[in-house]
Amino acid sequence: MYTDTNSRICYNASMTEIEKFLTDIQKTIKYERQNSGKVDYNKISKNIRNLFERNAAIPGLSASVFEYWENSCIYNSTDEEPSEKSCLKLAAMLAFLQDDDEFSEELNDDDWNELGRLVNFESEDLDLDVLQNLMKILVSKGAY
Repeated sequence: MYTDTNSRICYNASMTEIEKFLTDIQKTIKYERQNSGKVDYNKISKNIRNLFERNAAIPGLSASVFEYWENSCIYNSTDEEPSEKSCLKLAAMLAFLQDDDEFSEELNDDDWNELGRLVNFESEDLDLDVLQNLMKILVSKGAY
């Protein structure tokens, strides 16, 4: 992955699943901008949510994580569309749910603490192996 002169994220042919996810978000935003002239998040939110939840593949927890991201990065922002920074944060959350540390530097202590709270809340419904992997990451990030 690299950033071009316009500070947009660009990818090479051997992109990771997380990078592909980011590319798909950018395509969704670009498509909406081309069709409407500007981006209305309400029109693309369902597509981004479905993309996130499909890639995360942890029912319940992925929906909760997406809602946290949406509330903290979209609804508390003055931007009309998801910013590059907020997309990177969502990608980091997806990587976390996939037991990967890609883009983890995009998450701050508050994010890790909230992810820990969400994992605790959903823990009864999680596969034990998934729960253990998520807990290891959370402990390493100081969320517990």
